[in-house]
Amino acid sequence: MKKMLALLMALALMATMCASVALAEGNVIKYSISDDPQQMDPNLNTYSRSSVVLQNLFQGLYKLGPDGATFIPACAESYEVSEDGMHYTFKLKEGLKWSDGSDLTAYDFEYAWKRVMDPEVGSGAASDMWVIKNAQEFNEGACTADEVGVKATDELTLEVETAFYAPWLPSLTATTVFFPTKKDVVEAEGDPWTKNVETYVSNGPFMLTEYSSLDKIVMSKNPNYYDADAVQVDEVIYYIIADSNSVLVSYNNGDLNVADDLSSNARDQYGATDEYVAVNRIGIQYWDFNCQLPEFSDPNVRKAFAYAINRQQILDACMLKAEQPSFGFIPSSQPSLTTDGTYRSVAGDMFGEDVALAQQLMADAGYPNGEGFPTVEIVCQNTDEQKLMAQIIGEMWKANLGIEYTITTYESSTYWSELANGNFSVGRNGFTCDYLDPSANLKVWVSGSNCSENGWDDPVYDEMVMSASSILDPAEREAALIAAEQYICDQMPGMPMYTMVDDYLVKPEITGVVKNPIGHIFFEYAQFN
Repeated sequence: MKKMLALLMALALMATMCASVALAEGNVIKYSISDDPQQMDPNLNTYSRSSVVLQNLFQGLYKLGPDGATFIPACAESYEVSEDGMHYTFKLKEGLKWSDGSDLTAYDFEYAWKRVMDPEVGSGAASDMWVIKNAQEFNEGACTADEVGVKATDELTLEVETAFYAPWLPSLTATTVFFPTKKDVVEAEGDPWTKNVETYVSNGPFMLTEYSSLDKIVMSKNPNYYDADAVQVDEVIYYIIADSNSVLVSYNNGDLNVADDLSSNARDQYGATDEYVAVNRIGIQYWDFNCQLPEFSDPNVRKAFAYAINRQQILDACMLKAEQPSFGFIPSSQPSLTTDGTYRSVAGDMFGEDVALAQQLMADAGYPNGEGFPTVEIVCQNTDEQKLMAQIIGEMWKANLGIEYTITTYESSTYWSELANGNFSVGRNGFTCDYLDPSANLKVWVSGSNCSENGWDDPVYDEMVMSASSILDPAEREAALIAAEQYICDQMPGMPMYTMVDDYLVKPEITGVVKNPIGHIFFEYAQFN
C-alpha cells in the first residue's frame, strides 16, 4: 500500500512538472532542490540551500568565474589594496542596475553590509562580517555604524578596512552575506520584501518571476544585468523534490536536466558517465557534542567518542563513495599556504581511531565500560542516510564504550531550532566555509561565531585563531593555524566525520554548469549545445 501511494505521488509530481515545462520556451534549466529555501534575504542568510537560489539572483563585488575555480570581478571593475593588505578600494562598474531598472551604487553595498552587522537586524550571518574593522564591535553594541571600516565615498567607490590581514576578502564578497540589497525596498512598509515576486528586487543574472512554496521557484533572465548579453539561459525552474529517488526518476524521464541531492542509485547509474560531476567542497560533516551537558563537558569523554568509531565503515555502509574520512576540522580541499598542495598534506591527521585509547579515556573520566554514563540521545534529520549513520555510530559506541543510546529525528524545518535550543546529546551537523584559506574552517568555532550549537566557548582557542590572522608570513601563519587546529582537536567540541563532496548530474546537451568550493550551483555560464 505504501509503495503504491508513493508511486501515485511520484506520477502526480511528474505530471505537474511536465505541464509546467510545456509552457516554458527557449533555453530552460530544470533543476530541483529538496525543500523551500530557508531564507530569501541574502543579508540574513546562513543556509546552503538558500544560497543555491540566491547566488543566481544576486551578484557581489566578485563572483565565481566560468572555470568554477577562480573568482573574477562582478559589480567591481577593479580594486587596489594597501601595502599592509588591510585597506581596499573597490571601483564599481559604471551603469550598474537593479532588476527594477534603478541605479545600483557603492552606497547600496555600504547599506547592505552594515545591515548585516546591525544588532537590531539580528542577522545570523553577522560574524561573517567580522573580517571588517569594527564590525564585531558594532554588532555587539560597542561602537556606532560610522566607525565600521566600510564606506562609500561616491557612487562608484567603496572603501573597506579589514580587522586583520585577510587576503581572501575579494573572493569573500562573492558570498551571499556580502550581496547588496536595496534600502527603499527592504525598509518599505508592509510585508517583508522577500514575500512577493513584485517586491523582490535583485541584481544578478536572473530575477525572481514565480515562487510557489512547496512547489517551485522560477527565475528568468534579468535584462538589467550588466552582462545580460552573455547569459544564454532564458529561465531556471527550481522544482522542490524532497526524495532523492524521485529526483533520479525525474532526471531519467527528462523532467529535470540538472539534478542534485543524488541518491546512491543515481551514483550507481551515472557515476561512470560524462553526465556525473563531482567536486570537492571546503567543508566537513561532523557530529556536535552538547558541551553544556555534564557528561560531555569533559574533553576526554568527547575524544573517546570520536576515537571509538570507524569512519570508513560508516561511509561504506551509507553508500558515500566519493567522501573521505576526516581526522581534523579542515578538509583536504583547502589549499596550503606554503606549497602547491593541500593544507592537509602539510598538517597531517590531527587524531586517529583507537578503541583501546577511547576506553582508557572513558575510564579516566570516571565511566569505565560506560558505567554511570547517561543514555546518549543522538539527534539527526529524518532522512534514510542520517538515520542509518546515527544507528551505526550508536552501535559502535555501545560495543566499544558500553554506552546506551536513543535516536531522535526531526524534519529539516525544525531540526536546526532543536539543535540551537540544546535538545540533544550528540547532533548531526556540517559546515561549508566561505573562502579558500584554512582559517575559514577554524574561525567558525570561535566564540559567538557560526558553530554555536554545541555550546563550546574557549578563550584560549579564540586567541589562537585571532593571533594567526595577524601574521603576514605564509609559513608562520600556516604553523599557527596548525597549532590552533591541534588545540581544537584536543578539545573535540564536535566529532569530524568526513569531507564534503558535491556531485550532480547534467544532461549532455548542457555545458557550463559549475559549482563553487562552497557547493553552490551557478547557471550564469550554462549553454545549450
